[in-house]
Amino acid sequence: MKFDKQKFITQLKKIGIITMWICLLGGLIVSLAFVNKKEKEITCSKIDVEIEPKNELLFVDRETVIKTIRHDGDEKSIIGANMNSLHYPNLEKTLLHNKMIEKAKVFTDMNGVLYINLIQREPILRVIKPDGTGFYIDRKGLKMPLSERFTARVMVATGNIFESYSGRDSLQSLVCNELFKIATYVDKDAFWKAQIEQIFVNAESDLVLIPKIGEHQIVFGTTDNMEDKFARLMLFYKEGLSQMGWNKYSSINLSYDGQIVCVKKK
Repeated sequence: MKFDKQKFITQLKKIGIITMWICLLGGLIVSLAFVNKKEKEITCSKIDVEIEPKNELLFVDRETVIKTIRHDGDEKSIIGANMNSLHYPNLEKTLLHNKMIEKAKVFTDMNGVLYINLIQREPILRVIKPDGTGFYIDRKGLKMPLSERFTARVMVATGNIFESYSGRDSLQSLVCNELFKIATYVDKDAFWKAQIEQIFVNAESDLVLIPKIGEHQIVFGTTDNMEDKFARLMLFYKEGLSQMGWNKYSSINLSYDGQIVCVKKK
């Protein structure tokens, strides 16, 4: 039988490749086993807590986070503890039980540093109902509870608002959906965000805006043609009130299409 040198070399290459992959796989298994063993031996050396946004919202602080990890809030007792005893893989779900937290990410490194990165929910409107109870509406249009430790500096909505609050749920009533639309628009515009401080819902469910500057009320009606109404109001501010004075009128009505109806102050 004639010896086929080329075929023999090809087979050797295949054997070499297979052997190489077996060695790599074996090495990977050994490495993972070693890492897994090391992870079980890792103790907590430091807790790194990052909360966004910074210096704006104070619904959640480091103390709240530590109490989530350990009920007594004793941070010193956590340092030196075995990472597995902290059950850190489940901390994200635990942190998200806090209705002020939108996102949570928890991870650790081989040096024993426990990283906790949180994003707080951002309210754009505070709703105060006739009975004195209330809630926030966040940027996503979801309800969130008021906080005993911090009050967000956002617009306030009062008047004929009767929607119930049951947690991180969506808006149900037409009135609250209207409030969310106008609050979102105002929140994105620097001028109106600085000017409008309150929305009052009257008996007819019309939205009435209360400005910070000027002794007038702005009868907005509904959010239909909202951008046009704000454009008309801006034009009136620039060409009307800037010349006649901010306190000349008691009421500025934008609810009529293409018109501005003003009532002079008595």
